[in-house]
Amino acid sequence: MYKYFLIFMLIILFSNCKKDETINPYDNTSLDPPTEDSVDYFTDPLAFSALHSKVFTPYCANSGCHDGTFEPDFRTIESAYNTLIYHPIIKNDPQNTYTYRVTPGNADMSVMYKRMLIDIDGLSGIMPLDASIEYDPGQSHAWHGVKDEYILNIKDWINGGAKDMFGNTPQQANLLPRMKGMLAYITGQSTILARDGSRGSIFVPSSTSSLDLWFCVTDDQLVGNQLTYNKIKYSTSLFNFELQPEFSLDLQSSPLLENGYYGAQIVEYYHKYILDVSSFNVGNIIFVKIYVQDNVNNVTEIPTNGSEYQIVKYFTLEFI
Repeated sequence: MYKYFLIFMLIILFSNCKKDETINPYDNTSLDPPTEDSVDYFTDPLAFSALHSKVFTPYCANSGCHDGTFEPDFRTIESAYNTLIYHPIIKNDPQNTYTYRVTPGNADMSVMYKRMLIDIDGLSGIMPLDASIEYDPGQSHAWHGVKDEYILNIKDWINGGAKDMFGNTPQQANLLPRMKGMLAYITGQSTILARDGSRGSIFVPSSTSSLDLWFCVTDDQLVGNQLTYNKIKYSTSLFNFELQPEFSLDLQSSPLLENGYYGAQIVEYYHKYILDVSSFNVGNIIFVKIYVQDNVNNVTEIPTNGSEYQIVKYFTLEFI
């Protein structure tokens, strides 16, 4: 009897043993991706994606211009947006009217928009430059057939808040302080020492005993003399600044007004330092760095080890 019971139980056991069914979600055709993207991202002429595709890429991101050679960088939609919105400008009009390339909500205070209409300083031309009267006197460039429509679209995009590719309204960040100029005078004299070219090293006569160094530093929120920390370091080597002592910069209540790093633009020099150079001789080179702080960010070093070579040279004294 037990034998038959055991056989019966084994039959039941084996009859219930079967491989579990595997469910493959990809068998459900409703989960397949669409065979084509039916969304047209460029139908709204005021969308930044449309502006980048139809305006900035074909007319601005040209070789040697805004292809990464000069900012704004229009190579990608991300770099275009990030180098426009609340981005400090390089060139301004004589009245220093503008602060940012694009000021969301205010096209008339956006230098990018204004430079497509007028030559703001009488020197820089109207953008895009290869369609300006200087380079295209016959006005045969393709831009002239579409510019009225596209410039109006840019104006409306800015006045509508300059939203990004996803339709988000930008938030204003607090930018780091920026260098706008460095000058050197022999102490007691009023002539600015010459440079090696417009942005090269400052030439210092070897007989000089003392220099007055002036610095222009701007901030997106503060006036130059409202910055704090305000230190200077100098060294005969570019790579050992961490070992050099810091000295305090003198803040002036009224600025020295002179040309800055960007040429014809007059800027405000609030920071001054008197440097004893009596121990230096012909051929010596001094590298200079300054340190300032705004009301949000950490101390800013100018220039940094990662700064472009031209700015490092601009902060260099060469004894002749």
